[in-house]
Amino acid sequence: MASASRLDRLASLVQKDLNALPSRSLPPEPTQEPTQEEEGDGIGGILLEEPQPPLAACSKQLADRRVVLTEGVSSYNPGNMSKVTNPPPNSSALPSSDLNRGDLTAPHHHFTPIQALSKYPYRFCNNNNSQEIASAFFDAGKFWNREWDLYYVWDADPVEPLILVRENQVQNLLKEINNHLKLSLRITDAQREEGLVCRFPDHPACLPRYLGRSSSREQYNSMATNTPNRSFRAAGERPHGPPDSGTLEQFKKMMEDLWDVQKNKNKARKAAKQQERLGRQASMVDQLKRAQRYLGLRGSVLTAQKTSPSSQQLEGYLLPAPFEFEQAVVFICVDVESYERAHHKITEIGVATLDTRDLVGVAPGKDGEEWRKKIKARHFRIKEHRHLINHEFVHGYPDGFEFGSSTFVSLKEAPTHVAACFHPPFGAHPSNTMKEELASITMSGLGLHENRNLIFLGHDTLTDVKYLQQLGYDPIKVENIIEAVDTAKMYQAWRRDPQPTSLGRIMNDFDVAAWKLHNAGNDAMYTVQAMLAICVREATIRGSTELATIRQQDKAARLAAAQEAAIERANDEADGWSDSEAVGDGGAPVPLKVL
Repeated sequence: MASASRLDRLASLVQKDLNALPSRSLPPEPTQEPTQEEEGDGIGGILLEEPQPPLAACSKQLADRRVVLTEGVSSYNPGNMSKVTNPPPNSSALPSSDLNRGDLTAPHHHFTPIQALSKYPYRFCNNNNSQEIASAFFDAGKFWNREWDLYYVWDADPVEPLILVRENQVQNLLKEINNHLKLSLRITDAQREEGLVCRFPDHPACLPRYLGRSSSREQYNSMATNTPNRSFRAAGERPHGPPDSGTLEQFKKMMEDLWDVQKNKNKARKAAKQQERLGRQASMVDQLKRAQRYLGLRGSVLTAQKTSPSSQQLEGYLLPAPFEFEQAVVFICVDVESYERAHHKITEIGVATLDTRDLVGVAPGKDGEEWRKKIKARHFRIKEHRHLINHEFVHGYPDGFEFGSSTFVSLKEAPTHVAACFHPPFGAHPSNTMKEELASITMSGLGLHENRNLIFLGHDTLTDVKYLQQLGYDPIKVENIIEAVDTAKMYQAWRRDPQPTSLGRIMNDFDVAAWKLHNAGNDAMYTVQAMLAICVREATIRGSTELATIRQQDKAARLAAAQEAAIERANDEADGWSDSEAVGDGGAPVPLKVL
């Protein structure tokens, strides 16, 4: 239960809705704790033991008479009759809504699949109380005869929409159950983890839309059958582009959980999710380690067996890399920008390259700042789309290339120009290469026909691969690309972060200036710089007390946040019991009533 100050705050928040309810005489109700939507992004509460009903004297009744305790959770009936309760008052009327069919919901709202909720007593409640809860609030159409505001969301691979209700209406139902049956039901952390309640990613393609208000199973079936299709847009709704691959991946996994919890596959899915998560984490860490081997910042397993642990560390960033640059690779990063209102229209292509042969004998500098000088970048603008400039969803800078001169090419010529960057001299161009170096490469012809090992680098790599394929250049078919590396995943491994981080924030974390993001040439350059910063920083402090301190501080911060939330919930609940115990004498006896 909530403290007095919180109750005052909640009273002011809900007074408007309370005034809109019809007048009726109701017994005093215990105060409801705020929902997760009201408190922000906190995790759900702790499931408490359900209180036992008070003992009551039983009077003689005929075998076919049903006797109940109006204030208890149990009922008594001689013979083998099932347990029943007095019908609860119908208090599910909702305040009027200003939403129209198809309107997008706000991104901070939390939702529950209504079909999963309809099975709540049997799937999420203690067996001792499930039938009692079902009989009073769910069976015989009671659940569907409540008023529900329905929302819908289409999956990424649409077959049918998922129908949802807001968490605050779920909390209202639990409050009524608790008040009527004197229970303490709550949405637990485990139930949120399973997908009973969730918040969708903040992108119009992923957010639920309003469907309408239902108060019967027939109305629900009709509305669910006639849900607007996936392409529907509300009146006045601004156009939007597709979500990035990270957001889309998060949305797909969330939808899997929601379908599973609706189909009662949560236990198996939870174990599978755990294994998937462990596999993803291991893959990210391995990707970071391989990138460091290519940069001479980490030895292979065979190298480690032949050397002492201390020699595995980079002894400061003022010394050259201590290991061989494995496979002498060339990193090639590609970034593609498209028009925000028509994503099939590619406007810019950025390519940045780093030949690890140029790093031999060169100290990396702090977070790779000396190695950054060896990166070469190109920026291509598509002639046919030069007039298309993004400004609504991101601020584009097509004429703001910071690392050389932009080159205008036609759509037809673009694949050829991109392909040239995947061959020697790997992005060398008069605009980004010293004249002497460029002349030396041209005159000697040294290595111009060598088939080098390439690493395809990106930040959210898959998206850029798809754009290149659309353009007419398919890097998957380039035989000497030995793997793809993603700086978003490398940074997740370095920071042990469950969610990917934007390129701009990564650069800010390493105190590297990143001007005019969303210029394709700049973004390609910054992506290579981010890779160097991650790899060099980790290698510099690997095995040190500094790294151990960072890891411990991060862990302590997460634990402190979780403990603070748990302590606050426990204090609120204890205050509620104390408030009830401090006043009154228990009142008059509660008589038995015959239905």
